[in-house]
Amino acid sequence: MTRITMVAAAAVLTLAGCSADNGPTKEDGVKLVEGFFTEQGKEATLQRTWRMEVTDAGGLELDCDKKPNGDQECMVTGSVKALGYIGGQPTKPEPSTLKPKLRAVFRPQGEGWQPVEVRDEGTSAG
Repeated sequence: MTRITMVAAAAVLTLAGCSADNGPTKEDGVKLVEGFFTEQGKEATLQRTWRMEVTDAGGLELDCDKKPNGDQECMVTGSVKALGYIGGQPTKPEPSTLKPKLRAVFRPQGEGWQPVEVRDEGTSAG
């Protein structure tokens, strides 16, 4: 291996290592919010077909801290527009504003992040 090839290979490995250090994305946050509130809605409505869909996540924010085991603990806050569905039909004509305040632990899984623990710390609607 030539010196140039070794330097190039080291650069690629360094960049790959940096990308693995990236934490959960806004997309991971949206999946978390949808999944958490879908389960909450199913319990509250006793409707197995209940689901919540985020229609606008422009105001969603994640503030994450890396844990020693590779997990990331994140506060998922901000504002999203969301709509509930039962049996595939919307429960309202227009999405409502939801201000999530969730603390979540994400674990690396494949190319993304899987939530392994979620706590609501004061989500509000409106």
